[in-house]
Amino acid sequence: MWTGGPVIVFDTETTGAATGDRVVSLGAVRLDAALEPEATLHLAFAPGIPCHWGAIRVHGMTDAFLALHPPFAAHAGEIAAFFGGQAAAAHNLPFDRRMLGGEFERLGMPAPWGEAYCTLKLWRRAHPGRRAGLAHAAAECGLARETALHGALEDAWLAAQLLRALHGLPPAPMRLHGITNGPAGAGMAA
Repeated sequence: MWTGGPVIVFDTETTGAATGDRVVSLGAVRLDAALEPEATLHLAFAPGIPCHWGAIRVHGMTDAFLALHPPFAAHAGEIAAFFGGQAAAAHNLPFDRRMLGGEFERLGMPAPWGEAYCTLKLWRRAHPGRRAGLAHAAAECGLARETALHGALEDAWLAAQLLRALHGLPPAPMRLHGITNGPAGAGMAA
């Protein structure tokens, strides 16, 4: 059983994967010490740079859509409070930690989490030789993405479900919702 206290499971969508790319969306699920869901966070940001076409194919958020949202800096305090210095987890943690940590670094702020865990590595350790990508691991737990495109909140939920499964817990009902910080009518990517 998980004994590390509350954990924030998160995922980012970005303008690309290179150094200097930016976070365009953050999804996070706060789990309590028993790995029961407590709260979610789903935000989008105007990154200040264009998205790579390959990234748009993955997450579906165009530059025009993202321009309707505030920059990351406008929500940095809210995000830091949501993480609250607790442990964090992500599927492919090195990427998400680098991207989200980079946003805080640009603002001269420390990363808002304590210890960090990678559900990809935990899954590989528990299931050697099996495919460990988020979609494949989730499928082994009887879960699937509900949308065709990668969404930060949905991917955070799937990673949270993997963390629960790795601790012998059944899936929790996923509470998906749109991006909460955009102008009216901007809840869907265009």
